[in-house]
Amino acid sequence: MGTVQIDGSTPKITVGNATAEDATILFDGNAQDFYIALDDSADDLVIGLGSTVGTTPAISINEDQDVTISDGAIDFDVASHDGTNGLKLGGTLVTTTAAEMNLIDGGTARGTTALADGDGILINDGGTMRMTNVTTVKTYMGGDNTPAFFAYLDSLQTSVADDTDTKVELATETYDTDNAFDSTTNYRFTVPAGAAGKYHIYGGVWCYAVGGASENSAKLFVNGSQAGVYVSAGDDHSANTNITQSFAVDLDLSESDYVELYGKMVGGSSRGFYGLSGDWWTYMGGHKIIGA
Repeated sequence: MGTVQIDGSTPKITVGNATAEDATILFDGNAQDFYIALDDSADDLVIGLGSTVGTTPAISINEDQDVTISDGAIDFDVASHDGTNGLKLGGTLVTTTAAEMNLIDGGTARGTTALADGDGILINDGGTMRMTNVTTVKTYMGGDNTPAFFAYLDSLQTSVADDTDTKVELATETYDTDNAFDSTTNYRFTVPAGAAGKYHIYGGVWCYAVGGASENSAKLFVNGSQAGVYVSAGDDHSANTNITQSFAVDLDLSESDYVELYGKMVGGSSRGFYGLSGDWWTYMGGHKIIGA
């Protein structure tokens, strides 16, 4: 039998006669069979694989019109879903991509009973769902005193000209939470991206001058310009100078602002900033103030 055509304005095909039995339309394929059937024992309309009703079902509709995709290795692919067309919920198009939805899990197990650095957090980033982590949020919210650093001079710095502002070459770090202190080239702390705010900065310079110095200073520079000076008179040049100038100050710093420690000595036949490995004679440290 070939093609069957049923004409009319309201054509209708009835399968079954209201008796308690399954009713099936079977598609007898060469390699694979499929069926659309009424599973009378469950009162469900079923679309499935094979030729026997109830065997390997794929989609079922019950008497409440609830639609179920059967359990198992089955994909429900809305091929047109691209943010403009595709899946709708309650008439509203879902614009979230599959990749963005997958960020909810991220492919990695997350902590459930306690928070730790690296734990994932789902963030609505201007309408786009993204995965971030606790560490990033903690930094943004000012959850601790970071960024934080402490660096010191680990040997005598002798390159100190008379009556000249000289940068202290703080080459040894005790800690540097955000890798924001340069201890190899510029000897400065630079505010990282996203970490603007108020900072507590402190430091000290041990000034040493053979024969004594009439002035000994510790200076804080911000973005290459002097922001504060801490100075004391020396002595009558009858003896060597050994004096530490220290300071502590709170600063409002923006991203990419940098702070440096300078010293200045006037007088003496030779001058230096004293440092010793493992000891903090000449130093600078700082940290972001919580909530600032």
